[in-house]
Amino acid sequence: MKKKILLLSIPFVLLAAFLSLGFLPFLLLPFIILFVNYLVDREESNPVVQEMKGRLFHSVEEVELKYGKPDSVVVLNAAKANEISDVVLSYPERGILVVAGREIPMDDITGIAPKNLAIIPYVVDEYAVVINTKNPAEPVIYLRVGYDMGYAREVATQIHEILKSSAAQNKK
Repeated sequence: MKKKILLLSIPFVLLAAFLSLGFLPFLLLPFIILFVNYLVDREESNPVVQEMKGRLFHSVEEVELKYGKPDSVVVLNAAKANEISDVVLSYPERGILVVAGREIPMDDITGIAPKNLAIIPYVVDEYAVVINTKNPAEPVIYLRVGYDMGYAREVATQIHEILKSSAAQNKK
């Protein structure tokens, strides 16, 4: 997301520079774009940041090979229920959730809530489940669930119940 914002802001900066300096910024444009891309890629590929974010899985099968069958599965989008990005897999005995392909410790989750992502009243409402974590590398995770607030509430409730039952098991 940061990369998109940075790349979208470059033309506006260059336009302002062109208006104030003339043709020089257009000669420097390829170098500026390459430099910004290098900075963003360097930050994203940093091993410390990757370790803080948790292990990244590319498929449900890869998760099942490592941890076995999940205790429960929450489906975010029924049309893509076999893709890792649209399911939440829970492993309470290990104390982890696999959310959006990332392994997240259950203890790191501080809050779950449905949210309307539409910021303008004239667009179709799209809903997501927002997961807040203690992890500074990824403090907020948005799980898009579609255009139904009732379903967003149901998904948030299911994830909350998984966390509550896992906490109850850990206390025993």
